[in-house]
Amino acid sequence: MISDAEKVEKELIKNPPSSEADVESAKAVVKENGEAVAQLKFAKAGKEEITASVAELNKAKENLSRLEERSKLKPGIPQKDGKIDYSQNFFARHAFLTVSGQLQVETYACAVTSVYTFGQTF
Repeated sequence: MISDAEKVEKELIKNPPSSEADVESAKAVVKENGEAVAQLKFAKAGKEEITASVAELNKAKENLSRLEERSKLKPGIPQKDGKIDYSQNFFARHAFLTVSGQLQVETYACAVTSVYTFGQTF
């Protein structure tokens, strides 16, 4: 079974992450669209014009967000001096890790009816 990390890895190899120039051009588009919305509001343009311009600005912001997130991803395990560099984004996405036994038991409780833990729970 292929994990999400492996899917992301294959996708990054097939389609490399966005370049810095792509992100900068997307930022420029967002800035231009924001200025256009401000000008329309200042000129007291019609509601339809402003709504269309705001929708275009929102699409540009979403595109910028996707490009920025994708530009942070790099294929392969991050390495420095031939060793794994754990200071880098190791999972290619946000990860919230825990070693809490209580959280692990909650998943086991779905599979088996009686589960027990030893140790402190908060």
